[in-house]
Formats: sequence, structure tokens, C-alpha cells
Amino acid sequence: MRPSLTKCIAIAAALLILLSSIALGVNYYFIHYPGNNYIPPNIELTVLILILIYSGLLLQFRRNFRLTRIFKEITFYYLVLCVLAYATNAAQYTPFPTIDQKIVAFESYFHIHLEKWLDWTHQYPLFVAILTWMYESLAYQMAAIPLIVIAAGKYHILRQYLFLLLASALFGFSIYYFFPTTAPASIIESPHFIEEQKATGIKFFEIHHHIEPSTIEGGMIALPSFHVIWAWLCVYLLHPWKIAFALILIANTILVLSCVLLGWHYLSDVLASIVILLIAHYLLRICQKHHNNA
Repeated sequence: MRPSLTKCIAIAAALLILLSSIALGVNYYFIHYPGNNYIPPNIELTVLILILIYSGLLLQFRRNFRLTRIFKEITFYYLVLCVLAYATNAAQYTPFPTIDQKIVAFESYFHIHLEKWLDWTHQYPLFVAILTWMYESLAYQMAAIPLIVIAAGKYHILRQYLFLLLASALFGFSIYYFFPTTAPASIIESPHFIEEQKATGIKFFEIHHHIEPSTIEGGMIALPSFHVIWAWLCVYLLHPWKIAFALILIANTILVLSCVLLGWHYLSDVLASIVILLIAHYLLRICQKHHNNA
């Protein structure tokens, strides 16, 4: 029998866990970098509670009972987020030098100067406020939209989303591990960068000089931009509802603009994210084709 989408999710998760474990092992035995912990607190207790609730519902009601299925999908989603957190822990221990200088040189060749874009953006305080609000909305979107999809009973859409999350992480985290980046604020001079943006480069410097990181703030991966990847996946989640899809598409287009215009990412990061999304969607299509033919 050919693999179903659930099996594809399991395979992607297993690959990500395997590669992350190798990276963690390399650091533990050979490099000894300190680092931040991105895994949610009390993860074991949370997983246990979710499994117990699901098991109780399964025993009390039938497998396809609505509440039983809802808790099953919530548990599934939480486990995938835990896998991503585990991979984040591993990726921070990359032993390779950053490529930010090369990205800036590459973009400068095409007359793309991010500091000038920042100067232009900050001429309009209201525009900056809107961009900032949209940039910061992603965490709320990723918390709320999957739960809305689960509550609506669109479980197949959630499973597609989970596969896309894992597939994009496989490629994106691998790129970062071998070609790490510390974002524009670590290399470009501009008075418009905020402390959170500078924290990305500070964390990298501290970790790679065997100094316990002084902050967990800011991002970690510049290329590819996971803000762009996850923003699109939130849009994808709502594609069965045309009005909601159109609204979130407009909102997250502004979010993508904010990634560059506020200086969180290079333009190259956005382009790399689009390539990874295309690959992830292609792999999803293969999995769906195999599932339909099974």
C-alpha cells in the first residue's frame, strides 16, 4: 500500500527528529556550544494530559465522535510543534560561518540596499506601526487559525498544513545549519533596528564563542524566512473559505512586506522561502496522489 498523508507526516517528522538528533549529538560530543531551550515548558505533562483526554473520549465515545476527533487533531498539532521546537534547539548549534556578508554583497550587486529601504519606511510612522502590528500577528495566527480549522472539522486541511510545516522545516533548517545567517541587524548599520533584531546576531555570537546566551529574544533563522513560510501556511489553512482566505491573504501580504521593510529579513530570504514553499507543496501533491491511488 502506498503511503497516506498521515504516513508522510510521520516520515517527515521522523526525518526532522533524526537530523536534529545528529546535530545535537555533534554539538554534545564535539563542539560543546551552550544554547537556548526552545522546547515548551512542561511538555511531558501537556502531552500526557492531551493523550489522557483523547483516550478517555475514545473509550467513552466512538472514534469518529466530534470531540474525540478534535482532541486527536489538537494533540497531533501540538506534537508537530514540539518537533519543530526540538529542531530549533538543534539548528542553533551550527558550526559553520554565517553567509550574511555574501547576501549583502549579492543584493548590492542588484542595487538592493536594505538600509535605504529602512530609511524610506521610517519616514511614515503610521506605516511602520501597521507593519509592526502585522509582523507580530503571526504568533496569534498560528495559535488560532489551526484551532478554527479543527473546530470546523476540516481535518484533512490541518493534516496538509502539518505536512507543509514539517517539509518546509526539513529544508529550511538544513539550509540554516550549513549556511547560517544572523539577519540584517547584525551586519547593516541603521538607527532603525530595534533591540530584538540585534538580539539575533548577539545570540549567535555568544553561542559560537562558548558564552551562555544572554537572551532568547529575536529570531534565529534569516534565510529562509520562516515568517514568510508560516504566513503563507496560515493563508493556506483558510483556502476553503473564500472571504476569510482573501482577507488573510491581504493581511499576510503586508506581513511579508514587513519582513523586509522593517529590516527583519533580506529580500533574498523571502525569495528562498518561496522556493521552499514550492518544493513543500510539490511534495504534498505527491503524497496526496499516492494517498488517492492507494
